[in-house]
Amino acid sequence: MLLKLKLLGFKIKYFFCIFESKILNRKIKNKFLQKKKEFQNHIEKKHFSRKWFLNNFDVFHYFLSNRIESQFSYLEVGSYEGLSALNILYHYKNSKVVTIDLWSEPNENSEALDVEFSNIENNFDKNLDGYNVLKIKGDSVSSLRSLLRKKKKFDVIYIDGSHNGEDVLSDAIESYKLLNLNGLIFFDDLMNINYNINIQSFEGFDLFLNLFKKKIKILFLSRIAVIKKVSY
Repeated sequence: MLLKLKLLGFKIKYFFCIFESKILNRKIKNKFLQKKKEFQNHIEKKHFSRKWFLNNFDVFHYFLSNRIESQFSYLEVGSYEGLSALNILYHYKNSKVVTIDLWSEPNENSEALDVEFSNIENNFDKNLDGYNVLKIKGDSVSSLRSLLRKKKKFDVIYIDGSHNGEDVLSDAIESYKLLNLNGLIFFDDLMNINYNINIQSFEGFDLFLNLFKKKIKILFLSRIAVIKKVSY
């Protein structure tokens, strides 16, 4: 009950953002229908045990529609079998893609997954075979900080790793440092409640918004969120 009340409080706090996002979501629901069907046909012979990312397909392409011909750098935290990365590589030919994932058991504070991670990693390798992608296997925060030390910058970042609020917050903070001005960060699965973790994803996201409220703008907020970096 307490967690449900906390989630309700979050929804009330960001009511107008959530309401406007619902209206936008209705408008774009079938906007990319043909593109989505073509992509579904493309992945039919790939090795995907789960196709969760397809739930985010419309939102992604709406906010990235002006980048279809442009060169941009894309980073994702949490790649699983590579469906979201493949979406970028397939549709945005001039993108440069970097992926980060443990492909092993997450830390004890994170959301548990009952899967064989070696199979998941093998599927990732098969699904992205032939594409130019930098694969980083390791902890997200240490990997993000390593990229920062190398002075790497990104135009679009997708955070879909651990859904523990602590990890969402730390991933968001380190990702913000790597994000170019006017760049976008996508967050997935924000409205879920998981009784096996102490801090929910929406709580970590809320803390991030409070810390960076003068430097970011919320463009979309539902189960998935999109923020824009408007200041350093």
